[in-house]
Amino acid sequence: MILLTTTMSTSGAGAQPKTNPWMASLYGGIAAALITAAFSLLLPTNIPVLWILALILIGVGPVLGYQLAAGQLGQDWKALVGGLIGGIPILGPLILWPLFVWLFNRNFSLGQLWLGSLIGVVLGVVVFFIIGLMIGQDPAWVGTGGAIMMGVWGGACAAFMASSAKA
Repeated sequence: MILLTTTMSTSGAGAQPKTNPWMASLYGGIAAALITAAFSLLLPTNIPVLWILALILIGVGPVLGYQLAAGQLGQDWKALVGGLIGGIPILGPLILWPLFVWLFNRNFSLGQLWLGSLIGVVLGVVVFFIIGLMIGQDPAWVGTGGAIMMGVWGGACAAFMASSAKA
């Protein structure tokens, strides 16, 4: 009995605590949604440099959420740069974002990053259309719906980043 308790108590000694995917999802979703909301507020202005910058920064949201949940905010610049480059619109969330985050930081699994991004895009589009069906024909919902859609995508990506991170 003493051997069993000794083995059990020392088996986890020195092991790093794993990042909570739920917290990473929450932080990543909030970060991506706030950046998307800034983009939707800057879009009507006549300063395209600002809204293009905000559009590209959306890819940094899930990486920031993961780093906040892991307690490593600002310690891994490579993943942030990968998220920034992968934040290019059109193909960004599906192809470029997981690829560039994985290329710049090999501590994550490419398959899980891609799967998280795919699930986030699908859930985000579903949520976007559910919001559209509830609100109706007023076009003012598109900015809010887009922010929530990208928040769902960012949350899913950050959760999969937390679950695929290697120690």
